[in-house]
Amino acid sequence: MEVMMYLIRNVFSQAVFIIGIVVIIGMAAQKKTWDQILPSVIKTMIGFTMINVGGQTLGVSLLPLQTMITKIFNLPEIPVDIGAAQSESLSGIGTEMALIFALGFVVNLLLARFTRFKYVHLSAHVSFFYAGLIAALLKFGTSLSTIPLVAVGAVLLGCYMTFSCAYVALFMKEVKGGEGFTLAHSSSVGILISSLLAKAFGNKEHDLENINVPKKLNFLREMTISLTIVMTILFLAISLLSGPSWALENVTGGQDILVFSFLKGLSFGMWITVIITGVRMMLSEIIAAFHGIANKIIPNSVPGLDIPLLFPNYPNSVILGFLTSLIAGLLGMMVLGLVNYPVVVFPALIPTFFTGAVTAIFGNAHGGRRGAIIGSFVNGLILIFGQALLLPMIGTYAPIMRILSETDYSFYGPILGWILRMFGGM
Repeated sequence: MEVMMYLIRNVFSQAVFIIGIVVIIGMAAQKKTWDQILPSVIKTMIGFTMINVGGQTLGVSLLPLQTMITKIFNLPEIPVDIGAAQSESLSGIGTEMALIFALGFVVNLLLARFTRFKYVHLSAHVSFFYAGLIAALLKFGTSLSTIPLVAVGAVLLGCYMTFSCAYVALFMKEVKGGEGFTLAHSSSVGILISSLLAKAFGNKEHDLENINVPKKLNFLREMTISLTIVMTILFLAISLLSGPSWALENVTGGQDILVFSFLKGLSFGMWITVIITGVRMMLSEIIAAFHGIANKIIPNSVPGLDIPLLFPNYPNSVILGFLTSLIAGLLGMMVLGLVNYPVVVFPALIPTFFTGAVTAIFGNAHGGRRGAIIGSFVNGLILIFGQALLLPMIGTYAPIMRILSETDYSFYGPILGWILRMFGGM
């Protein structure tokens, strides 16, 4: 048991190992030799690491904004230390979470093999934290003992992993660069809602990515450049609003706010470049390797991968989606304040960036500029109001959800919590 728990927590919880194992199995199924398999595995894992580290670092780089916005709105200080929050959150549910995570992946594979839903969820970092949400809802909302709790949780996680990939796949055909895979990410319900709203109220003819700009500003079409400029301006504006002297003392570490903002913008642009490079490296290997699994092991299966794979083709949507979701979240926060909601909530900036970006991408793909704005705005509202409903239900898991609560957590979490209450905590 100890060996199994070690492997779950230290090996299989690392998405890069899952990706590497998938490539090995896929290429072995195609009868490739070891000298063909090894370089492909290494390149895939390096590409994935570039995407993963780039994405995580992007998210963490936004946390100073959260501190400053908290000051602007005179809110109680909300901790933004991911490591401390994760340690605190896992203290009460670590074992159940790890077992649900491992067994949930098995359920996903079984569903992909024996049903018509041929989707293999490969974003292990996503399913790991979602396993924590399920474990928290079951542990703090029911009287189940460990074994039935883990069994129920594994089925719930496996179904979530499979069916979220399935309904996202329905909307992938219109998305540039989305060929050969679906998305496995906890923004899935945001993607669904954004796509449906965009189809209903948008106009595909007005593509956000085709905005006409003067020739001298054509450089803004390059994602690295545009994001660097936008994030520099955003950091500077928020620093000024929070008070330059306060920001100097509490956020920048004594660094001039103009220099601090420019360096943050450069860092953001650099990590976007890392992500784009990783996307190209990983896709060139994993799609080909997965054909072996689709042909030999799980017939007609489709890999579920992470959302940054779509970012290179949608630079304007990424920027607009983040800012629109952030505005919606701040408006939602003010509404909760006006009604004296008992739980203080704040737009978590890491989820706001990634889910805002991807909901705008799908909104734009299905409904142009209007679709992107509507989809990402509704996404921001789900994030803030859903977080407000979720936090009282999850006990010790609340600290990490204040930082990482993405759309699926905020939407499905409260629904599952209410269902458990209806059944009297089981």
